[in-house]
Amino acid sequence: MRLTISLSLLALILFACSDDQNANQPEKVQKKTKTISKEALNSQIILLNDSLKNLSISRFMMDAKSDKTDRIAIETKISVLRQELINQNLKYFRVFSKDSLAPYCLINIYGIYDNIKAYDLSLNYLDTLEYHYPEFELPNLILDLRAVTLDYVIKPRDISKIKKAYEELLKSPDTNDEDAKRYKNRLLNIDKGFNDLIN
Repeated sequence: MRLTISLSLLALILFACSDDQNANQPEKVQKKTKTISKEALNSQIILLNDSLKNLSISRFMMDAKSDKTDRIAIETKISVLRQELINQNLKYFRVFSKDSLAPYCLINIYGIYDNIKAYDLSLNYLDTLEYHYPEFELPNLILDLRAVTLDYVIKPRDISKIKKAYEELLKSPDTNDEDAKRYKNRLLNIDKGFNDLIN
């Protein structure tokens, strides 16, 4: 009899604990699925961008006599901020892909990688932008930078990509006559690299 009562009590305790655990489950699920708002994420991106600019200015102001430890500390902070800025731009693009600011997040990432001369990565984000937003018109400045990067920086040279980049510039309504002449001339000599052109 005592065994039956003990088992019944144990079953009730386990059932009660199980109910308590299940009661807490929705809260855990809610915490995991809680997403940040567009406004909050955008504010975070702006704040990170401003912080990165300020740190970059501080680094620029340092001279050769500056303490090595201070220089390493600021470089580390810049690197961490840069990665966080990339992550937040990517998050915005993934979570709010239909929002009008999403393509600009990819342009931001392109700019960050281009600035640190990680050209392969920067061009990948332009390709991502064109894939996801085919109607988005890239500014001529970025189109020109891409053409020049593909033409003179990326090795080995991919003639088909270089040709496509210059042709895209020629199609742009923002291309003036002088630039159009330069792009056409480059297309005529597309097989020649930088060294061939200056010799």
